[in-house]
Amino acid sequence: MLPCMFKKMFGIDCIGCGIQRSFNLILHGEFVKAFVMFPAIYTTILFFCSVTFYAIDPKHRNPKMVIFLAISNAVIMITSYVYKMKFLF
Repeated sequence: MLPCMFKKMFGIDCIGCGIQRSFNLILHGEFVKAFVMFPAIYTTILFFCSVTFYAIDPKHRNPKMVIFLAISNAVIMITSYVYKMKFLF
């Protein structure tokens, strides 16, 4: 796994800390543990898939869906980060 430079420099988790481990847990079939590790993992995967399809298939582009997924992903990431910083540390 790649080290988090933010955590090395400042000593606290960044907003994306846990995404690599969470994705690794998904690859090993540990879906609940992946969600606990990084709650925005599923919206992040959906977002990247939709951005990929948006770039590949010009006929079926849906910018509203990409924007919706980006906003919902950001909200989940920020909410889970605030929760983690407030209640777990």
